[in-house]
Amino acid sequence: MDTMSAEGDREQQLLPAAERLICESRTLNLSLGEVAEHVGVSRSLLYVYFEGVPAIIDALFAKHLGRLGAQILPNLDAAEQPFCERAAAAYAGYLEYLIESGPILQLILRERHQDSPLGFESKRHFLHLVRRVAKQTCEALSLTPREAFVLIEITSGIPEALARLVRDDEIDRATAHATCQRLIAASVGGFAPAVPN
Repeated sequence: MDTMSAEGDREQQLLPAAERLICESRTLNLSLGEVAEHVGVSRSLLYVYFEGVPAIIDALFAKHLGRLGAQILPNLDAAEQPFCERAAAAYAGYLEYLIESGPILQLILRERHQDSPLGFESKRHFLHLVRRVAKQTCEALSLTPREAFVLIEITSGIPEALARLVRDDEIDRATAHATCQRLIAASVGGFAPAVPN
């Protein structure tokens, strides 16, 4: 029983160790040896849990994508609120996720498509999340899918930049949230269909 518990603990240590290494180096170029050294185990023991570095990165991505979805989707899906309010709440959730978790998803996603370490299921879940957000954006703002994707891409930079400032202790959390709220409201509001008189 203790052996199984220790193995579970060890597995739980691997992903945070890999995440720290990726965030510190700001690259996905890490080795199993580096991860093993961080956890204090032999490199060969890592193969009990993961087939290699791509499998570790894929597991990290799946974990963080689940967290991100939990932060933004409930806000976006609150159909009783106007879309601009739902979008502002979703971006506030994204900002909070980034402050807490750092840029791990961004670092993984910036890899060129052919070099991506992500498995089929992770890619599918990511595309499902993005399409779900884009679909609501299209419908609410009367945009084409391409316009919605561009708007999402550009406005995502707002919480990403603010989270970096909070994590570097350049601004406080409250200032970041207030700034995010104003910028997102202005950005999304600028695309909102005009209400006829």
